[in-house]
Amino acid sequence: MDWHIIIWKQVDLSAIGSDDMNIDIEMIFSIAIPVLTIIFGALSAYFCQNEKLRNNAVKYITEAEELYKDTTKSGGVKFTWVVDTLYNLVPAPFKIIITKPLIEKIVQSTFESIEAYAKMQLDKTVDKIIEKE
Repeated sequence: MDWHIIIWKQVDLSAIGSDDMNIDIEMIFSIAIPVLTIIFGALSAYFCQNEKLRNNAVKYITEAEELYKDTTKSGGVKFTWVVDTLYNLVPAPFKIIITKPLIEKIVQSTFESIEAYAKMQLDKTVDKIIEKE
């Protein structure tokens, strides 16, 4: 597009009367508000679903530990079971956004948090035992 066409369009737009401008602003708002409502509603639902998955991740990690307690080297099997179980909880419309790789990240970060907490508690207990001796 040539620069003189851009200037002409700018001049042409500046010649629009205030009544036409009000109509354009009303039209923009009539389109923007529903679109923004849908976007923010979808984001809200996503974060709500994500929070439910995080809360259920702890529950299913614990359940997997119990289910596979007699199986040796079952880390991958437990992980897959937890991911699949959580993925089955996701409503079909959200499966476009909440994918298995996302759930894998949620499960892994949840497990790492649990593990870090358990190590911290174990260290505290060991420190107390050492102090008593």
